[in-house]
Amino acid sequence: MQYYYDPYAAQRYEQQQRAWEEASRRRFQAEKEKREIRKISLGMGLAIIAYVVVQMLLGGILSMTGTADLLNTDPVFEYSVTIIFVSFLSVAVPFGIVALVFKSKYKYPLVPDKKVGAGNAALWVCLGMLGCIVTQISVSFLVSFFKTSFGIEMDLPEMAQSNSPTALVLECIGTAVVPAICEEFAMRCCSLQLLRKYGSGFAVFAVSVVFGLLHGNAVQFIFAGLIGLILGYVTIKAENIIPAILIHGFNNGMSVVYSAVKYFVNADLADDVELIIYVVWAALGVVAGIILWKKGMLKNKKEKGVSALTNGQKFSAFLFPWMIIPFLILIALTAQTVSMN
Repeated sequence: MQYYYDPYAAQRYEQQQRAWEEASRRRFQAEKEKREIRKISLGMGLAIIAYVVVQMLLGGILSMTGTADLLNTDPVFEYSVTIIFVSFLSVAVPFGIVALVFKSKYKYPLVPDKKVGAGNAALWVCLGMLGCIVTQISVSFLVSFFKTSFGIEMDLPEMAQSNSPTALVLECIGTAVVPAICEEFAMRCCSLQLLRKYGSGFAVFAVSVVFGLLHGNAVQFIFAGLIGLILGYVTIKAENIIPAILIHGFNNGMSVVYSAVKYFVNADLADDVELIIYVVWAALGVVAGIILWKKGMLKNKKEKGVSALTNGQKFSAFLFPWMIIPFLILIALTAQTVSMN
């Protein structure tokens, strides 16, 4: 029998060995990441349940003290309660605890604080406000379409009308200032920065779904979910939380301006002022987008070696099993705001 020497046999064996080792490493990494995402999902799920429980306790306290009716009749009382019990105790505190528990798991800073510069921050804010306005118009059209075409009503929560300068100040604080800070801390800091190590796109989308559902009604679920995508995108691009806080605050603040003009003058002028604000923000947003594009700041940087999982595997690990019950609770609360004519 004759033997032939194959000079490439050893090389092929080494390549196969490396390929097998790489495949094994990726499988191990994938399972590790799934476990990590499930643990984070458990923490965020408990934060969502805490959000619901705190507000249920608040409802019980108000009923026992006979002050529940004040929520819809006394704007000073309503916004004071919103600031303390909703924005702070229901949102900021539970998600802050999640950040504390998982502090060793953050690949990125808990609070994005990269120096962005006032000029660039203003550009991001203007672009974000353009996105908010486009989203609001689109959602309004969508709500109207479902109502006229299918008879589906999507109710918005009724807020007490500000009837004094004090009420207007508290409306500004309770609508535009405190929610912008607390919700951005909870969503774009505690949650987004924690999940970013598994991919920015996955993190932005997952947190936006949570952000939308936390609003508890169908219209705001759609609107806040889409706005969450904008806020997450801006936060990651700017690597700073300030633009997102300002976008959130200015967006919510448009309703405060409407209330103030309506209180001091009349509703007709308030409508006109609101339209002017929309046009101004839209124009500034278009200009900002062009400048950011020319600066190359809108280019997506390809993330390499971020995760061994596909997006489907990430979302599956995020949802199952720990996020299902919290999501079902929020979906049930949201479904109560939808009715058929």
